[in-house]
This record gives sequence, C-alpha cells and structure tokens, in this order.
Amino acid sequence: MTTYWRPRAKGPHLDQPGEKVFALSYLPIEAEEDCPCGSGRTFADCCQSLPYWRPVCLNPGMQGYSLLRPQSARFTSVAVKKVHAFLLDDERLYCVDKAFPRAFWIYWGDPAYDAPSHGTICFGDFELQESQTLLVTALSDRRMEVLLDVLRPLELGIPQMQFDVLSSPPKPTRKTVGRRPRRKRRNQPS
Repeated sequence: MTTYWRPRAKGPHLDQPGEKVFALSYLPIEAEEDCPCGSGRTFADCCQSLPYWRPVCLNPGMQGYSLLRPQSARFTSVAVKKVHAFLLDDERLYCVDKAFPRAFWIYWGDPAYDAPSHGTICFGDFELQESQTLLVTALSDRRMEVLLDVLRPLELGIPQMQFDVLSSPPKPTRKTVGRRPRRKRRNQPS
C-alpha cells in the first residue's frame, strides 16, 4: 500500500500537490527472500503459507517495509503558534493547507521520492486543528515512530493513540496442477 500526493488534473498550481492517491500493488517474493513483513525470516518460513495477504507499506527513506497498521496520535492543548512555526520550518514536510490556526502537512522525508505516474510518496500527515489539537496519522508503526521523532523537540507529552482495524484480503485459491486421471482399461478377450 502506497500513498501519494499529486497535483489536481486541472488545478491552478500543477507543480504543487492537491490530492491524495492510494495505490495497492503486489510484491513478487521468492520463497528464499526475506519476508517483507519485517520478521527477519524467509518468506517461505513466514507469510507464504498464510491463507491471506499481509499488506505492507514502504518505510521512510525507502528502508524496507512494515506491516500495515493504520494509526493516529492526538496531542491536545498544544501551543498552536509554536507548533505551526515549527512544522513550517521543517524541510521534510510539505504544507498542503496553511490556513492558520488550522493547517495540514505531509511528511515527504529527505529526499522526497517521486513516482512518475502517481506523485510524491507520502509517509504520514500532521494536521493542526482549531481546537488546539495536533493529529498525526501514519500507516505503520515504523512510520509513526519517525513522525513522533519529528515532534520530539516540541515536548508535547504523550499522545492519545488510536489504531484502525485492518482486515487482510484472502489469497485466491490456486488450482493444483497434477496428472490427469488414467483411463481404466477394459478387459479384452485374448
């Protein structure tokens, strides 16, 4: 699962992102390769035998994959001006909406990674809300770790965490390839 930000097709600023796009693709993995779920075991010894797919997403910096686990961190009673200025100054973030006191940033990382047909990969979001609340969203534990590290200098305290339930899509059943049944011979008189 990958999230991109890209320009709107007929938007006024075609060089700036304007819409979020989700793309789901399948990774062809050989049995002896490391399992993309991040377990450290081979695919054959880990997820290959499961009857369902385990969705993963790219880690920031394109450093491997993590299991998909959508989540959000909510900080309340934040110093809005201080947080707003801090996030505007971070070069790894792109401010999509600067309407103070409400604002929205996406985490592109450093450097940002562009996909020719989809847009710039987004590794998470920061949303400053009017109620002195900062909402941070990410698709995996690793991504959330990185986003919370960005905020560490602000000393905002411990956030309220929320985890979304994710169902794993079943793998299609495979037809077994085997021998065709033999025809029985009829007893013929000799």
